[in-house]
Amino acid sequence: MTHRDSALRPSPSQDTPLQRFGATLRQYRKQRRLSQRTLAASMGIRYSYIGEIERGKRNISVLTLLRITTVLQLPAAWFLGQVEPHAVQPSATAHAPERAYGARDDAPIAAAGPPRPLGDPSTLLPLLGTTIRQARQRQRLSQAELAGKTGLSLTYIIEIENGHRNLSVLSLLRITDALALTVASLLMPLDPYHPSAPSCPP
Repeated sequence: MTHRDSALRPSPSQDTPLQRFGATLRQYRKQRRLSQRTLAASMGIRYSYIGEIERGKRNISVLTLLRITTVLQLPAAWFLGQVEPHAVQPSATAHAPERAYGARDDAPIAAAGPPRPLGDPSTLLPLLGTTIRQARQRQRLSQAELAGKTGLSLTYIIEIENGHRNLSVLSLLRITDALALTVASLLMPLDPYHPSAPSCPP
């Protein structure tokens, strides 16, 4: 992990943000009744990588996050609800979809129809970069000021806004914290399972 991705450090008695993210991923994966191998095969990656994410050993990229959540057919922001400071939803467990009233927490989540396609990866990062730039400009912050507030380098912020950097989950959290926004608001244009997305693909 680089210095850019060491934000949101918890006290030694707490789980790290990556551990909390990994635990949320594990919860939703199990509710879908998917093994690590099955999830990994759906993404075309090695299953041990999923294990490393769930143990909080991997600071994954935003594109990898979207690939995971698209397979699980859930909004990406739900996986970061226990990590991001400005989340409207304080707990991932409180928002499990498609669960009948009174069902156990470990009851499976029903998939909501056929998977919705994730957009072209070559357009997703420029779209995210534009969204971040517009949010920064609405707050009348320069790129240098945003870099200072996040602890990320100016070059890194420029690369993100130009769509040339597949930023990590922890870097995304730094940016949302600095802009006092939610992950959901920044990922809305990219996430096929954001609540504002169409219920089925065109």
